[in-house]
Amino acid sequence: MAVIKISNKKLIDNMQAKLILRLGRKITQQETLDLCLKYSTQNFEEILALASSTPMLNPEKAEKIIKKFEKFKDTPYDQNATFNNSDDNDIYLL
Repeated sequence: MAVIKISNKKLIDNMQAKLILRLGRKITQQETLDLCLKYSTQNFEEILALASSTPMLNPEKAEKIIKKFEKFKDTPYDQNATFNNSDDNDIYLL
């Protein structure tokens, strides 16, 4: 059996405790991890989205972006605007 380091052991402890309460029986950490792996395999796209450092674009999100663009496309932009956050200045004052 391989030894795996879990960086946030509290998460598995909490999941195990919730399962024990709901099931009404003792469940091991191994069983808990097995269930989590089975779930993640069946819900791969959700796991991929969690693991991704960039947001995932799907048709629903794209549609929302397009609708917002259409709603605000004729809004005038203040060329003299300044922002409190320097990142905002970098983004909006191109």
